[in-house]
Amino acid sequence: MDVGAGSVIDLLNGALDDIERCAVFHPGTTAPSHIVVIVSGLDAVEVPVAVGRYLVGTLAGAVGIDAQLSEELLARGIDRREEIRRTVTSLIGNNNVFVTDAQRQVRDTRRNAWIGEGVGHALLTLSARRETSCVDGRICTLSEMHQTVTRQGLDSVGTYVQNDVLGVSIGESKSTESNAGTNLGEALNLFAEVEAGIHGPDLRARLSAFRYVLEPGLKEQVKDSLWSDNASYLPIVVYQDDYDFTTARPRFARLKTPHERRRVIVVQLPNFHAFFDAVADAMRAAVDEVVV
Repeated sequence: MDVGAGSVIDLLNGALDDIERCAVFHPGTTAPSHIVVIVSGLDAVEVPVAVGRYLVGTLAGAVGIDAQLSEELLARGIDRREEIRRTVTSLIGNNNVFVTDAQRQVRDTRRNAWIGEGVGHALLTLSARRETSCVDGRICTLSEMHQTVTRQGLDSVGTYVQNDVLGVSIGESKSTESNAGTNLGEALNLFAEVEAGIHGPDLRARLSAFRYVLEPGLKEQVKDSLWSDNASYLPIVVYQDDYDFTTARPRFARLKTPHERRRVIVVQLPNFHAFFDAVADAMRAAVDEVVV
């Protein structure tokens, strides 16, 4: 597809439109230690192509930290196209052939992990368009996606507003075919680290960047205490095999942030590996659509 930069943004807006049309954000279900937010509809046939385009758009600079699409930093031209193609290949590989145990390990812990993070990022970007049950308010800012699979640090940091009060969303994404409970437990470890101050420098850096794009009345609320006083913890789990996410999690309950701001966002995919394969194929095809 030969399109100009403005049309690329239209293409990416269309991708988000497709995800939004399919995604159903169910009202949160109260569990003893947290809220469970079920997002259904992502098994629709058009979603993998839309997610693939969106993810290439994030790599190409089309998604700003204000959670809006813009062509200002959009990669353009042949050289940038090949750069993004190399990045895509490093993240998801040249193909979807995973025969050996080592190859399947790469699929599960690198490729699927990164794509799963992208699914969560897209859902939170939709929460900037309108309020969803992902957070108690509307997303205002959202950190960029990791550019490499092995990059350390928090998967996502954002801000959201409700009744003119700013909050911080801290997300950790997990993708697993059959170990949802174990993966959720691993995500909870990160939030305990946040409350222990381990990720303070990372959070301050993200919030410092957000200040430049927040409205004046919200910018004034960005202080060092914000992420400790008004944080929402958002483990995001993309999975296949049934798991009861309403089971009490004492480790979650011990965290200082209030019950209503501990939200487990879950996406169940009946054809788990087929979904990730389709997204990967869509990403490879989208390089030529997005970087023109």
